[in-house]
Amino acid sequence: MISPEFTLQIAMVLGVVLVTVVLFITEWLRVDVVAILVMVALPLLGLIDGRDAFQGLSSTAVISIIAVIIMGRGLDHTGVISRGVRPLMRLAGSSRTRIILLLSGTVAVISSFMQNVGAAALFLPAIQRISRKTGIPISHLLMPIGFSAILGGTISLVGTSPLIMLNDLMRPYSLAPFSLFDVTPAGIALVAVGIVYFLVAGKLVLPVKSSADEAKEPANAD
Repeated sequence: MISPEFTLQIAMVLGVVLVTVVLFITEWLRVDVVAILVMVALPLLGLIDGRDAFQGLSSTAVISIIAVIIMGRGLDHTGVISRGVRPLMRLAGSSRTRIILLLSGTVAVISSFMQNVGAAALFLPAIQRISRKTGIPISHLLMPIGFSAILGGTISLVGTSPLIMLNDLMRPYSLAPFSLFDVTPAGIALVAVGIVYFLVAGKLVLPVKSSADEAKEPANAD
């Protein structure tokens, strides 16, 4: 078997990939800016045709992911989530079990229709307030809610970016694509197992911040 010749074009593509990875890791530029720069650089370097650079925008998967990000940003700016958290905080009281159960379940449902990171980030102020009020280490609240946001993304097709991409790739092979709620049973099972795990074993496996860090937190928050 003859291996392909290492050409200048291959070297250029590898160079673009390397620069992109470095920019993603260092975050010197925003992720969306890096993506646009790569999309513009590839045609300018003659690696792809100019018309092919925008072909991805015709993909259902790409548009769906963009729409989910926009919707999450809108929920963040309008304060809808913040207002919805207040009744949950009153209902949970100071019980660690109720707090984790209610907040984790809510985050899981929200992340099934928006970006996982955005769903978790919306609850950060509420988590900080609950931690200071109840004396529960913030790590005992933050990590269960973070994992619930990740697992909640599996409840619907919209919240699972890899499945959206896979759905788009299945069409050329004449395979039946997933519908919006085909993954829901598996997603709900994953969320339930994750929440139960943190309720039962959370005190044993979750890290606890040092007393010095806990003492600084209220002062910095104000």
